[in-house]
Amino acid sequence: MFKKSIAAVAFSFLMILSLGTGAFAEELLVVSEVPYYEIEEGMSAEVQAAIKDINGVNAKIEAEIVKEQEKAAELHEKYINQLASEEDEAKQAELTANYEEEIAQLIKALQKKAEEITLEGIERATASGIVADIVLVQEDFADKTAKIDPIVVVSW
Repeated sequence: MFKKSIAAVAFSFLMILSLGTGAFAEELLVVSEVPYYEIEEGMSAEVQAAIKDINGVNAKIEAEIVKEQEKAAELHEKYINQLASEEDEAKQAELTANYEEEIAQLIKALQKKAEEITLEGIERATASGIVADIVLVQEDFADKTAKIDPIVVVSW
């Protein structure tokens, strides 16, 4: 019964995130870096394992962010070089449109992947008795900024 309710809550949360507007995301806490939690004495073994799992989830998200930031930097450098060598305004506009589309797709794919990783992590944390939530980390991707969603521990 408990597992079904967790699955229902996770599914409902997933639906809210996928169908919600950007205004919902603006209500989430924005932090400067991906959270990391220390294991403290007095925590039960189950809570310690859950905290380690949350740290693992956040590390996985951070690794994905770094990987996509490198791709974004390469895309931006390629775009700048092509733009500098092109004199035709129509071609420059086309290069800009293509770049904007590519970088937007890169960021959107990362946000979707991070959201999936986060929701799985929250589901596991909840099953372990940890109250966890989503925060947003503002990250730069070449000349764009995006918010990515790791997990924050609320209580245990």
